Amino acid sequence: MALVKRSRRKTLTIDRTTADTIKELSTKHGTTINSYLKNLIDAVKELEDSGLYAPAAIRDIKNIANLTRLGMVIVPSELLSSIESNREAVARSATRIGRALRELKADVYRVVEFLGTHYRVLIPIDDRFMIVGSSAGSTILADIVKGVAIGGGLEVVEEGGVTTIKIRDRNLKSGTE
Repeated sequence: MALVKRSRRKTLTIDRTTADTIKELSTKHGTTINSYLKNLIDAVKELEDSGLYAPAAIRDIKNIANLTRLGMVIVPSELLSSIESNREAVARSATRIGRALRELKADVYRVVEFLGTHYRVLIPIDDRFMIVGSSAGSTILADIVKGVAIGGGLEVVEEGGVTTIKIRDRNLKSGTE
């Protein structure tokens, strides 16, 4: 009886377009396909082990990168209440960022949803989000979300002191509808 060492490799079947994309990405980064996929899967596992859904977390990082390029920074929320801010300047800046995101063909809807969720200033109601902000800090954050939505071309309605953003089909990208 001969001992045969079994290969630890597995065959994975994927479509040609996906295979070409993986090859292109690994070449771009100067690595092999196997090494690229191993690094990618390791990173995905880290995200999943942290309780995050990896595809959503990766899209969130894209939103953060776009916002950072446009001058936004992440700051501790407790600092917001101590910031003496001109709300008109906040609105102008957020609207400018929304316009820039639209020009970059970013998914403005997802950016607004991302910001509103992380800032805790959006409440989903039927076919829209209601923007809320009660403390000084959350009011500034609500103004940022509202400004980005307006600048990004989303349907924002202000009625009776309540601001809402119409929810659209999540499969469409804003700016390309």
